[in-house]
Amino acid sequence: MATSTTQEQPQITVEDNLAIKNIIDTHSKSGNFEEREKIWSEDGRWLQAFGRVFRGKDTIKNFEQKLHSNAGFAASNVNVRRDPEIKFLRPDVVVVHQYHEREGQVINGVVTPTRRINTTYIITKENGTWLLRDKVTMDERQRSTN
Repeated sequence: MATSTTQEQPQITVEDNLAIKNIIDTHSKSGNFEEREKIWSEDGRWLQAFGRVFRGKDTIKNFEQKLHSNAGFAASNVNVRRDPEIKFLRPDVVVVHQYHEREGQVINGVVTPTRRINTTYIITKENGTWLLRDKVTMDERQRSTN
């Protein structure tokens, strides 16, 4: 029996690629929370940069609305957003990494230094529809010189 050391590449359609990019664009750029809610699976999970975990699309939507209405967050802007790196693990499972920088965010009355933010998304195709299942957001930190 012959074995292969290379893994077969999943068959990915143009429609699949567009659907994944649409999820990332909707999540990254849209202020329409009803549209944002549609991209999440019912049992979606978000581990945000400050260590809070939100479970379920309704909980996530409610927090996002609260976050975007916060004056300190609203004062900030994204000045760098790199194209998403999309990796299909299977035809129905995708991992996406995206980097962006946010300037001017006010937290506890203090303007934070530029946040260098990495986000990893796990997106799955369920009953023919791509949905965001898991999101992890992390700020890069300066390394100490020790």
